[in-house]
Amino acid sequence: MTTTTIATTERHLFTIAHHWRDLRDHLATRGTTWPPTMGIGTISNRDQDDEQAEAATWRAEALRALERDPAQPGWTAAPLRLDVLDTMVTVEAGLLELADQTAAAVQHAPITPAPPRRSWPDDPRARRTAEADDRRRNQLALRESKNPRRWRYTGEQRTAPLAALWLLARTQGVRGPWRPLTDAEQHRIDVVARTSADLVERALDVGDGHVRLAALCPECAGCLDMQGGGGAAPLVRCQTCGRTWGGADVQELRPLT
Repeated sequence: MTTTTIATTERHLFTIAHHWRDLRDHLATRGTTWPPTMGIGTISNRDQDDEQAEAATWRAEALRALERDPAQPGWTAAPLRLDVLDTMVTVEAGLLELADQTAAAVQHAPITPAPPRRSWPDDPRARRTAEADDRRRNQLALRESKNPRRWRYTGEQRTAPLAALWLLARTQGVRGPWRPLTDAEQHRIDVVARTSADLVERALDVGDGHVRLAALCPECAGCLDMQGGGGAAPLVRCQTCGRTWGGADVQELRPLT
């Protein structure tokens, strides 16, 4: 496994953990209204007196209350952004399953408490030694059960960001109650981390995208590549003649001047 691949996987896992709170914040946000409020509606509002404006405000608030009422018949907008919710459910399920499989393979079995003894040695010195051994084993078992570095199959630890950070530590080779990853295990983490980070970046529009278009350049019939993401407007460029299109021109592929 090359150093570049591992570094890329570390960046993907960190991206997931870092942006998970942003995904939660985006759950309740709504897209911008289109078209924007303008034109005749805006002009007519200017001619209203105070009484008419107040009445219009009350009517608007009543309509918004009806839209938010789940008992209101008819179509009601979802209270959450379903695309972001789908991304969070998919990414979390994949990371938890990957962490479970990785822990089952690499994590050492925990130390168990000493079993209860039916009898003790008759020799007093041997009994003291046996009692000391049992106490030491019970202390190690208790300490191991509370080790925060161990991956657990139940409890509050089972979240996407914590799973990403635990897998990140495995990728970085942090020492603990586990063995090093094999190449196959590292490759599996690489694939899931890359796919999950791509889903997160797409949902938040914070990543750079690059895709080859099916359409050909209208000037020379060359291949067209589109780049965008990260909040930037998409840009199309012909790989043969170098013509570019951007903004609204992308829809009609009119060359930029």
